[in-house]
Amino acid sequence: MNISNLPTELLLQILKEAARNPGWDEETHSPAGRRVLSAVCFRWRDIVLNTAEIWSLVRVHLEKTRYSGKESTFEKALAALELDLSRTGSQLLDVYWNSRLDLAHAKRVFRVVMERAPFCRWRSLEIYNDSWDSYSLHAIRSEDRFYNLESLRVRWCQVNGFLPLINRTVSSNFRYFYDKDSILATKLFESDMNNIISRTTELTLPDFGHNSIPPLPRHITTLSVCSVNLHEASHIQHLKVRSPLSISQLVDHKWSSLVSLDVWFTKPRSSRPLPQQLVLLPRLQTLIVSGGYFEPLFDLSTPPLDRLRLERGHENVKGANSSLSNILCHPSFSLISAKKLEISFPLLPAVLTTVIIHFSSIESLGLGIDNSYDGWELVRHVICEKRYLGEAGGAGGTTSVAGLEDIFLAQIETLELQMSWNNGGIALKDAWKAYMARIFDDTRGKQLAMIRCSWPNGAIRRLTRSDLEESRMKDETDGMKQEEEEASTL
Repeated sequence: MNISNLPTELLLQILKEAARNPGWDEETHSPAGRRVLSAVCFRWRDIVLNTAEIWSLVRVHLEKTRYSGKESTFEKALAALELDLSRTGSQLLDVYWNSRLDLAHAKRVFRVVMERAPFCRWRSLEIYNDSWDSYSLHAIRSEDRFYNLESLRVRWCQVNGFLPLINRTVSSNFRYFYDKDSILATKLFESDMNNIISRTTELTLPDFGHNSIPPLPRHITTLSVCSVNLHEASHIQHLKVRSPLSISQLVDHKWSSLVSLDVWFTKPRSSRPLPQQLVLLPRLQTLIVSGGYFEPLFDLSTPPLDRLRLERGHENVKGANSSLSNILCHPSFSLISAKKLEISFPLLPAVLTTVIIHFSSIESLGLGIDNSYDGWELVRHVICEKRYLGEAGGAGGTTSVAGLEDIFLAQIETLELQMSWNNGGIALKDAWKAYMARIFDDTRGKQLAMIRCSWPNGAIRRLTRSDLEESRMKDETDGMKQEEEEASTL
């Protein structure tokens, strides 16, 4: 079916999805910008301009350097913003605010937004690199309310004077507060955020300096913090720690409800495990460890995991390989097996072999691949040809394990290859399909059902064994038909 013949309802859904998040740059620079979509044809223009939902994402994105000394350019941008707001109808709005203007121009922008899109229609607000305190209070009326606000994200700015207004007027709709870049005073947190904290279940908190995080109510289950200086942790289900910490800091709390942990460990004093108290994580399902130092895994006690992801962070690949090899080859290491294992950095042959031996029961394996042909061929050689079976082990030597032929890929159903460089375009599509097909050919009789390759720019190549077999059957059938046709013409 030609796209021009699509039913209006289906085309509308496609255009809404295309315009949902084209990026925070000027819309004219985005292929999915709303003005770009409206310029395709008269039908698209009519749909885009008359569908308020398409305009519900409001971008107040005006940079000081761009409009400094160019009053006409500012006036044009302000008129365009006012026109966009007039098309939102009565829709609830998702507002992204990044103006960075001088006080006089900022007040004018704020006044236009308040007239066309009052606070009561704001569903979410993200303030980036701006200072609302300097001008926002001049335009705020006493009757303004944020009773439809569901989330507030603050990035690289201070809203100390504005925060109390939001705190006083949010309703039970509020779910999420995010501020990780400022330094928040404990007194401010307790006085100006008490209502916000009582409404939300998910918090991203900034650094509290040397102070501990104020007591959090038990209904908060998802937390992202710079440190684990918590008064109480037994109610936390999902935790992300954004700054490096030692394993001893986790020992001080009871994590009886923790389901997922995203943590960045500091470099240990020794590459060998030291006797200390274990961190008990009885309900943990997902564990993400960043930083390239994996020795603290010795001190975690978990049930079988659904997902284990290891990332190197700022540590070099060689150091991350060495750290991973240290724990896998130590006789006392018994980390619980995981259904899905992801390692974001390239592995040396011997380390990759040891990983597959140790995690022989995983169902999904994700591996980081370096920039070279040798990098992705190494994965195929290790997995399919078992070329390095005799080299399994760490820097201190190799290990010979009987029966390796039987455990390689015994349970793996999905193989995910994460490239560290961007896809070169369509030209590489056939090359990667051939590469994935070769892995399937080398693993006949195994459980492997899908291979997925991904690149940093978002490109994805995916192939399943069933798709490959169907494609080959079709090619064979087409070949036979062609031969019959050629024979009939003779």
